[in-house]
Amino acid sequence: MDEQLRREVRRLRRTTATSVVLLVIVTTSAFVQVRLHTKFDEIDVERINVREPNGTLRLTISNHARLPEAVIGGKTYPLRGGSGVQSAGLIFFNDEGNEDGGLVWTGQRTPAGNRASANLTFDQYDQDETVSLGYGEENRHRQAGLSIIDRPDEPIQIFAESLMVIRAMGEGPEKEARMRRFRDAMMARGLMPADRLFVGKQLDKSSRVTLSDPRGRPRLRLTVDSLGGARIEFLDDAGHVTRTLTGSDAR
Repeated sequence: MDEQLRREVRRLRRTTATSVVLLVIVTTSAFVQVRLHTKFDEIDVERINVREPNGTLRLTISNHARLPEAVIGGKTYPLRGGSGVQSAGLIFFNDEGNEDGGLVWTGQRTPAGNRASANLTFDQYDQDETVSLGYGEENRHRQAGLSIIDRPDEPIQIFAESLMVIRAMGEGPEKEARMRRFRDAMMARGLMPADRLFVGKQLDKSSRVTLSDPRGRPRLRLTVDSLGGARIEFLDDAGHVTRTLTGSDAR
C-alpha cells in the first residue's frame, strides 16, 4: 500500500505541474495577444485613458460625468464645476501629466430656447489656454472665432491654490470681498490674461478682427456688419474710437 500511495502522489504531482505549465502558457499567450492587437466592431464606454508605458496620462476621452478635473503640477483641482455646463470631450496632458488643452462640446434645449458650445484649446506651459477656437450659442444668438491670449509667466498653480482657499470659505460678503481683493491683486501684478487677437463672428452677426494691446485693450477693429457695411476703427487705451475709415473713405 505504501508503494502504491507513493506512486499515486507522484502521478498527482506530475498532473498538477503539467496543468500549471499549460495555464501559464495559455494566460501568457492571451496577454500577448491583447497587447499586440485587439479589434472591436463597437464598444460602449464612459471614459478611455491613453497612457505612456510608465503610466503617465496623456489623453482622456469621456462623457461629461467622467471628464477629468484640471491637473496642474501633478495635483488635481476641481476648477470645472460651477459653470453649469456639462461638456464631454477630449482632454490632453503633457509629458509631465499636466493638462495642456482639450476639445470639449455640449448642446441642449433649455426652457428659454437652447444652449450649445464647442471649444478646441491649447494651453501655455504651466498656464491656461493661449489659443482657443470656439463656438457658443444661447437662444439662437451665436458667436464663433479664433482667440489668441497672452498669459503670465507665473505658474497657474499659484492662482489655483489661492482660488481653492477662497472657494472653501462660506458664502457671504466676506467671501465676495476676498475674491475681489484677489482679482485686484492679480491685475495689479499683471497676472491676468489679456486677449490679443480675435477673428470671428459676433452676436450681432457682424464679422470682426480685433487687435488688442498687451493689457487686452482693443486698439484696432476691422468690422463688416450684418448689412455688409465695412469699417476700420482705431481706439485709444481707454477704448474710445479716435478714427474711423469706411468703404466710402477709400474712394
